[in-house]
Amino acid sequence: MRNGMEEALSFARLAKLGDAYNGLASVKTHSVLDAAPAKTPARFPVIVFSHGYTGLPSSHTALFEDLASHGWAVLHVVHPYEAASTLSDGTFVTFTDEKNAMRPGIMAVLNEWGPEGATMDKVVAATDDAEKEKLLRGYLANLKNTDQVVKRWVLDVKLVLDRLPKSGPGSALASRLDLSRLGVAGHSMGGVMAGQFCVEDRRCKAGLNFDGIPQYGTMIDTPMPAPFLMVYSGRPGRAGASDLIYRRSASKYYRVDVADTLHIDFSEMNLWGGPLRQRGAFGKIAPERAAELTRLIAREYFGQEILGRKSLLISGDAQPIPGVTVRELRK
Repeated sequence: MRNGMEEALSFARLAKLGDAYNGLASVKTHSVLDAAPAKTPARFPVIVFSHGYTGLPSSHTALFEDLASHGWAVLHVVHPYEAASTLSDGTFVTFTDEKNAMRPGIMAVLNEWGPEGATMDKVVAATDDAEKEKLLRGYLANLKNTDQVVKRWVLDVKLVLDRLPKSGPGSALASRLDLSRLGVAGHSMGGVMAGQFCVEDRRCKAGLNFDGIPQYGTMIDTPMPAPFLMVYSGRPGRAGASDLIYRRSASKYYRVDVADTLHIDFSEMNLWGGPLRQRGAFGKIAPERAAELTRLIAREYFGQEILGRKSLLISGDAQPIPGVTVRELRK
């Protein structure tokens, strides 16, 4: 737990999960705090990642360790107050207040999403692109608070990239980053942020969204010069909901569907288990399999689009993986 156990415990209190996550304190990972960068290569390709809205940043640790083990530098941008984070003065903050209730600003965003399920059902069911677009525009037009989140998160990422440390913690790695080989990814709202960042900032060479639906922001009206990959879970009424936006905007658009998954199966909370499993928060997929596929998709996609290593998985030339469908919908 990068920000200490309070990251998980504050969520457990909010969700009334009791001591379900206390055992995370004894979990050992492969990460080492302030480790020296590898001596080679001279410069590392970079992936910027953002968690979901009110997500738990440390629940993506295994994904980052896997990417790092394949030569990537991963910058995980945590958005304070909208996720658990430790500020520069050591203060721990999260999306709950001192009474362990959701902050009013958080609720203003979440309340905008009330019509999302019914609207996306209609978008997915519509057979006419004009009808899909009408439905999407009607929904997106009412997301004033959500739009501010997307703008704020994109600015957070730009700030991180613009002000990489020249001294102190992180400076040794920062001096070795190759920002000409930059991928941007995220889960849920973080994936939506990745799409909007790649619309606005030419430093993005490829974007990836793990199940952030629909694509908020200006992409519906704006070309994106980078390729994009959207990973859909098996949530009913969501698969394909943002296809119209991505087909129109991205220079190339890949769609991946992973069967037997639900939204947070693309984080490692699936491995945490506990009462959330009894509440139906996870799909039928085995936790280890979900983590394996999440790592594989990210590694293969960015390897192809940024490093130039053709991926048989992403190109569709590999033997099919059970439960995984890969399509290129705009070439």
